[in-house]
Amino acid sequence: MTPLRSSLGLGLIALLLPLAAAADLTLNGRSTIMSMNMPSTSQERVYLKKSWLRRDQLDRGKAYTYIYDLEGRDISALDHSLRQLQVYEMNAVANTPEAKASYKDLKLELEPTGQKHTLGTWNCAENTLDASMPAELGPEKVLLQLVGKVWLARNTRESKDLHAFFKAMDSPDFLIGFPALAKNSPTHTRALGEVLRRLFNQGMVCAIDVELKYEGGGRMAELARRMGTHLNLVYESASTDPVPDEFFMVPPGYRQVRR
Repeated sequence: MTPLRSSLGLGLIALLLPLAAAADLTLNGRSTIMSMNMPSTSQERVYLKKSWLRRDQLDRGKAYTYIYDLEGRDISALDHSLRQLQVYEMNAVANTPEAKASYKDLKLELEPTGQKHTLGTWNCAENTLDASMPAELGPEKVLLQLVGKVWLARNTRESKDLHAFFKAMDSPDFLIGFPALAKNSPTHTRALGEVLRRLFNQGMVCAIDVELKYEGGGRMAELARRMGTHLNLVYESASTDPVPDEFFMVPPGYRQVRR
């Protein structure tokens, strides 16, 4: 799993997770990411309970789990094949100089298309997404763009249960991500995180299908255009069955590693 693919995938998961404070929630779906001209499809399952969020991912035969503790502001990343654990500070990415740069200049536009689909009790409306932010690609100054479509469900019960989570997300210094991944692509992480933070104020996101690309006249921008990144993440079913607390605990026997 490449650092860019991982950071983008994790950011999109954060976007699609409606943290229900008053009820448990389980979402099932799939993601497809084309990065460096290499496609990858994975199965996704998300569990939500209280201030916890668990994401299970099956990627090319390997199983990973990410446990988010929104009260403790940390993330536990589990590699089940290696039985290894890494723990990250949730907002560490946002506090790096690279991640802070330029995000205030991000522009985001949403335009409803009139098309809709349902996800459980949610009525998901299709919108075109056009977001851009000044960035640097090596020595070149470029424009980083996210363009495509996003499906939003407004006025849901889950939205009303999310007051505490939205309050935490209201600060641009709060960003869900992994420091180890952001070191390799801090601009992507900052831009995507800011897009997600702003979309949270629009409604619950049912799905997203976007292309990440650069605009500029230099050689680095031209190379990046040839190796663009396409992101698709969609949830296909939702359940409100109770989720055990044990799902959000690290299993015994996992060795913590530091990198």
